Amino acid sequence: MKKVLLTTTALVVTAGVAAAEVSMSGKAQVSAGATGNADMALETHLDLNLSMSMTADNGMTMSTAIGYDSGNMVDGDHYDGDENNVWSAGAAPSLTIGYEGYTITADSTGVADLYNGDKNSGNLGVAGSMGDVSFALTGNIGGDDTTVAGGSSYSLGYTMGDMTIAIVGSDSADGVINTDAMKATVTYKMGDTTITASSDDKDGVETVTAIGFSTVMDSITVAYTAKNTETAGSSVGDHWDASIAYSAGALTASFALDEADKSTLKAGYDLGGGADLFAVMVNGAAANGSEDFQAIGINFAF
Repeated sequence: MKKVLLTTTALVVTAGVAAAEVSMSGKAQVSAGATGNADMALETHLDLNLSMSMTADNGMTMSTAIGYDSGNMVDGDHYDGDENNVWSAGAAPSLTIGYEGYTITADSTGVADLYNGDKNSGNLGVAGSMGDVSFALTGNIGGDDTTVAGGSSYSLGYTMGDMTIAIVGSDSADGVINTDAMKATVTYKMGDTTITASSDDKDGVETVTAIGFSTVMDSITVAYTAKNTETAGSSVGDHWDASIAYSAGALTASFALDEADKSTLKAGYDLGGGADLFAVMVNGAAANGSEDFQAIGINFAF
């Protein structure tokens, strides 16, 4: 079998009025894991990215990127498998233009929704700041307003000393068109402790009010959040999330627990040179254990 090794490359080209940079990067993973009572399975994954950027003489910047994603991976945040994808001649890249602190992002396949970044809304995004106020919008040009690609979202942030106020909203929340949502968050930082209060209101779902804190003590971070779903008879504290994390040198570890006794244990070790080991164990995700998950593996960045 013929094997081809792709090595990271960076090419800098200067031509006329602009300096252009082309770079290739990626990440590979091999893991062994099992969900519920299923047998352990070996998985491999490759995420390859090609990006290009340039800066014009007037200070305007432009960047674009396209990626190749193949195989299944253990997602560090969601612990699920990616769909198998292949290069496609019709795949559209994302293009970003920046100038004087403002950015415009265009992607005909959809830009990230500002309420839920795992979903898309619209095909055009604008972001910037004016003093202590930051803003971002996503919208649609020439699309069908009955699809998520025709949706829109917004965010507004204000910083005043140690306090930050943020509001995000969408009319296609969580990828469902004509589903309005808005979340307001107030964050206050006191030394190594951060206090957060939020209210999340979405069509068809009870409003979730939450208050929590996180504090850093040397290598240990402790966090706790109490939530109220505002159903009949509910109160703050009926739902909660607690976690403790440790980080020292190359080692990281964390343990999280919620009111439903769902626990998540994670550990990682940086091997250096772009490689790191990881292990994860999730228990109690479903009452019958069908969604419990365990995996170990290694990531390679290049």
